[in-house]
Amino acid sequence: MVEINNQEAHPEGLTEAQERLALQLFDVGAIKFGDFKLKLHEKNPEAPLSPVYIDLRVLRRFPEAKAATVDVYEELIRPLQFDLLADVPTAATPLVSSLSDRLGVGMVTPRTDAKTHGSGASIDGLLNSDQGKRAVLIDDLVTRADSKLEAAAILVEKGIKVQDIVVLVDREQGGEKQLAEAGYKLHAALKMSQMLPFYDRVGRISQEVYQDSVQRLNALNKFIGVA
Repeated sequence: MVEINNQEAHPEGLTEAQERLALQLFDVGAIKFGDFKLKLHEKNPEAPLSPVYIDLRVLRRFPEAKAATVDVYEELIRPLQFDLLADVPTAATPLVSSLSDRLGVGMVTPRTDAKTHGSGASIDGLLNSDQGKRAVLIDDLVTRADSKLEAAAILVEKGIKVQDIVVLVDREQGGEKQLAEAGYKLHAALKMSQMLPFYDRVGRISQEVYQDSVQRLNALNKFIGVA
């Protein structure tokens, strides 16, 4: 029997669960190729358009892909220390809810939109007894880190400790550095520099699309100063 080492079997450095998820994301249409404006274009309107758009909100529509997503989240957070799961609303909310059910770990949601009625709670699900507990903050993807920093600040303000932030996809456009500068550790299942060569290798995209996407992403990253 011929043995294949892990590097040969998974040259992009992805686990089997991460590769399954990458395929699911492509097949349900969460990964799109073309010309797209991103949130970063609001502050950088002259920046080149992105050749790749990632819409992970569609995962709630596809149970099999959603299950693959929860598998990967679980794989990422198992080594971490935490008492609670916290989601960055709203794209990650149904995913984290499923993860909470699977792990039997309570979930809280920091409200980045101020609540002006009812209890006025800034964190849904938070108990008085949660003071001093540690939460892992979970989102779908990271481009820049603004929404993660805002959500983490709300948790910390209410006495919840936050050290680790978990995402499915890191677009590698400055978010990890921003989080590190604020004292947070980013854990990403998939990075853009892994996804594109993986899709090229398994035949989901052509060599032409791969090369064009890499060149244009490099140009965009250079423009915004993260190349």
